[in-house]
Amino acid sequence: MEAKSSFRIRNVNGKKEIYDVVRRVFVALTQEEMVRQAYLKYLIEEIEVPIIAISVEKQVIYNSMHKRYDIVVANPRDGSTLLIVECKAETVRLDESSLYQIAMYNSKLNSKYLVLLNGKQQIVLKKTATKYELIDSLPNYSDMISQE
Repeated sequence: MEAKSSFRIRNVNGKKEIYDVVRRVFVALTQEEMVRQAYLKYLIEEIEVPIIAISVEKQVIYNSMHKRYDIVVANPRDGSTLLIVECKAETVRLDESSLYQIAMYNSKLNSKYLVLLNGKQQIVLKKTATKYELIDSLPNYSDMISQE
């Protein structure tokens, strides 16, 4: 997951911020945010997802709880969810609670692909007719759409 271009980082009152190309704003540079921004660059530059198809940190309501997903990629044909990405800081282990969190989002969004990552490890799942299967990596965006 290597980005071709560099990140825009600035210092404001002694605190670092990173520019989010999707939200078009500078946000606090935390460990999790660095993972999110690196993955956004990967999606845009390597998987060739158009920025317009990506949403970042939007609210989803699950059993009256207000939650925020990290990254969602939409299918341009019908606006349905094609991919949900849950980002964790490098120091956070990907475990059952991480899987539960993305499954909770997916119960509302019904995505074809799920990605869990912490900057060091990545888990990619693809929906089949009856379950989600572990796959090595995401296909290109156009391939994801054509497999619909």
